[in-house]
Amino acid sequence: MGGTARQFNKMYMDYKKKFKKPIQQVATLMPAEFTDEYFVDTFACLYPNLWSDLEKQYQYWHKRNSTLIKYGKKSRYDFRKPFNFILDCSFHCRKKLRSGERDNILSEEERKEIEDKIIMKSEAKLKKQEEKIQKALYYVQEIEPKYASKFVDKYFKTHDLHEKLEIIRELSKYKSENIIEFFYKVNACTRNFSLKQESMRYIQGMQLPFVLRRKKKGKKNFIDNEKVKNESSPEILMKRLYVDELEKLKEFDVFISHNSLDEDKIITFYKALNRNGYVAYIDWVNDKFDLKRQWCNVSTVQVIKERIKQSNVFIIFLSETTLKSQWCPWELGYADALGKKICVFQYGLDNENVPHFYKSYPRVYMDETLWVDDGERVEFEVWMKLRRNKQYGKENETHGNDTRCHK
Repeated sequence: MGGTARQFNKMYMDYKKKFKKPIQQVATLMPAEFTDEYFVDTFACLYPNLWSDLEKQYQYWHKRNSTLIKYGKKSRYDFRKPFNFILDCSFHCRKKLRSGERDNILSEEERKEIEDKIIMKSEAKLKKQEEKIQKALYYVQEIEPKYASKFVDKYFKTHDLHEKLEIIRELSKYKSENIIEFFYKVNACTRNFSLKQESMRYIQGMQLPFVLRRKKKGKKNFIDNEKVKNESSPEILMKRLYVDELEKLKEFDVFISHNSLDEDKIITFYKALNRNGYVAYIDWVNDKFDLKRQWCNVSTVQVIKERIKQSNVFIIFLSETTLKSQWCPWELGYADALGKKICVFQYGLDNENVPHFYKSYPRVYMDETLWVDDGERVEFEVWMKLRRNKQYGKENETHGNDTRCHK
């Protein structure tokens, strides 16, 4: 048995110890005669938090083991299926119950009272775990941007640790299956320990299984233990926008112009956009490391201009606080001058209080789908294409070009 397999077995045995007391508690609730299926179902019902974690652990280790086998290596991580795992942990306990060595069998009323107490505690723990996940996802867009695959490719090609850190920081702002897999690969393939820790913070924030790979033994390169830190400021970001190829790859579906006082509303709004398949740009989400409020200066203006250029559609989140913002009218004017597609999402504001220059733009609405009122109801995706085609046609007419397609 190799060293990695021994490490896994140690972890597996330690993990099984977590289930000792819960299984003993389930055993006291068993009737005189019971099946294995009834025992496992009772455990899953009484301890949903442990069952949920067990399923995640199984999926994680099963996937890693399947990858080893796929590349012709021996099976190394034999993590049992949740059903079989509970049976393994409870083998001696069930054998003792069926041999008749029981002090007493609880009545139906006693059993129901104990079950209710256990379920209440377990659901409280599960709720706490879900709250941690929601907190970790609060500023994370649950969608994969189009440029993510290019960032991943660049990470494994470059030798620049600071560039690797920038890629990790950028992808940590999103959540998808491919991005989660990327962070697992960072832990598995990266030699620098501080970058491994960055992947650990992301994965553990999602409450997913994670085992931090050990530092390399034997002869080490000086970069293995280097603590990678990147300086952040609007000026540094502005320079990267002009010279960094990674920054030029970025593209956003929607730029949301808003007042930062509407933070909770904006988060709800961009989460809904994510569910509809759109990547949004919000300065304190997408550039949270560089565009801090206390750092606001002339460079911030240049960064916002570039981000508007990188966005396909400009949406202004119109609320009472938006009317007090100095940034929103300026951003709207700049987007209009660029010829960007613009629409208004009106939130809790009467039409009488809306300034006239906002009324000249179509309204966007969100119910079951995202749609635009542009004289008639048009689906948002269709509206984007229609507007793009119209704009393209007008530009070509201005230059005297034929707008027909030529093959």
